[in-house]
Amino acid sequence: MNVILVYPNVNGQRQVQMGLASISAVLKQIGHKVELFDTTFIIKEPFGDILAKFRQKIGEFKPDIILVGARSLEFDFATKLLRGAEANLPVIIGGQHPTVSSEEVIKNDIVDYICVGEGEEAIVELLDKIEKNEDTTSIKNIWVKKNGRIFRNPVRPLMSDLDKLPFPDWDIFDKRHVSTLGKFETSRGCPYSCTYCINDYMQSLYGGVGGYHREKSVKRSIEEMEDFLQKFPQVNYIFLIDETFTLKTDRVREFCKLYTERIKGKLNVPFGCMTRPEALSEEKVRYLKEAGCVEIAMGIETGNEKYRKEVLDRQMPQESIVKAFLMAKKAGIKTYSFNMVGLPNETRDDVFSTIELNRKGKVDEIQCTVFYPFKGTRLRDFCEEHDFIDSSEKEVASYYEMPTIRNPKMPRNEIAGLFKTFIIYCKSPKIFWPFVRLLEYSNPISVNLCGITNTFIKQGFRPRTFRILLDHLFANLLKMPRIFEKLPKVTQT
Repeated sequence: MNVILVYPNVNGQRQVQMGLASISAVLKQIGHKVELFDTTFIIKEPFGDILAKFRQKIGEFKPDIILVGARSLEFDFATKLLRGAEANLPVIIGGQHPTVSSEEVIKNDIVDYICVGEGEEAIVELLDKIEKNEDTTSIKNIWVKKNGRIFRNPVRPLMSDLDKLPFPDWDIFDKRHVSTLGKFETSRGCPYSCTYCINDYMQSLYGGVGGYHREKSVKRSIEEMEDFLQKFPQVNYIFLIDETFTLKTDRVREFCKLYTERIKGKLNVPFGCMTRPEALSEEKVRYLKEAGCVEIAMGIETGNEKYRKEVLDRQMPQESIVKAFLMAKKAGIKTYSFNMVGLPNETRDDVFSTIELNRKGKVDEIQCTVFYPFKGTRLRDFCEEHDFIDSSEKEVASYYEMPTIRNPKMPRNEIAGLFKTFIIYCKSPKIFWPFVRLLEYSNPISVNLCGITNTFIKQGFRPRTFRILLDHLFANLLKMPRIFEKLPKVTQT
């Protein structure tokens, strides 16, 4: 069969969609022909032009079926594209959104099948039955809409041996997706159950049908990286996207030994990884450093310990978070933190607690996003129960915009201002915080100055850069002295 995969990348970020890469590899392995329609590099074009290119692709490839991988923020665009194509072909939608919003997706008029959970085995079985004109209404992981009925099938046991999967099909993606960075998963799933994370929902979905967290063998993982580096020799950095790469000491030791022998020793390609503060130790840090690890990313999310434990279900004290970041930094490994603002019932003081925790941990690189209530998560349920979900949610295209929930403790503009200045607060001396406070306001001047300041942060705060920043600040204030409204004093913890 000819299968066209659709990657409705609405934010235009250049990254390979791992799920589609794996599905494509599996389908090609058993003889199907696969091509990809990817909106990454055309998403800023008028929708009519994108639709015309999609129709052209369908006309040239002549697919038998359309398979879409969609996250929540991509679903509306994907269905608009499919409806406009008028291809009269069976449509399968898989990925995060149909998994957590199955009823909504299957009832969409353009959708014939949805894949709930992992798709490799289920999609293969579905295409096999379609090709043989056999009944498709009882395939596990697949929901089917047929003759006015919806067949809601349970999930199958998770794949226990990830080594049986072929290497991801990198070839279907535009070469521009891969510049100098390669991303890999050496495991699937996360053993933790943070209330804001989709992994919490997945653990619940697969409860009783197989452990959600599974690992590829170290040997297989290294071979996959070698294959990728052979195809893309320009890649000079590898990042492991496992949620908690350092979970097991023995596995970290084995990985680092083999990585040193086969990649660092031959190609001298460094790597980075993600983990949790409580899953890091001096022994693991030593192995990582020796193998060429140059970056460790960990989630802080909020600096309010009570909130973090009771609301987010992240059972880690402040001390362990600070210790983990300082431990990596002491070893010469760059640290990276994940943070959120705009959490339900979060206060301004809570945000500054998060800022202070980043400062105590001397974090090198900081990411801050606006909290988004993912469907299927316990924190989403909490927001709905308390009527926190904002009616404008569907208008948000990323986690870097205005909040999508109502927060009785902070107005939307204050959350947006703290999000905009979060990194500046983390990185600037407190003596400058009154000036940073002015940057929270929503106006062209503050936007301009935030951009300038963040550039200076990347370059390092030096007397000269501060002098330039202050010159810009005062110049703009003199032009528009009344542009700033009255807001609370800066909190200093």
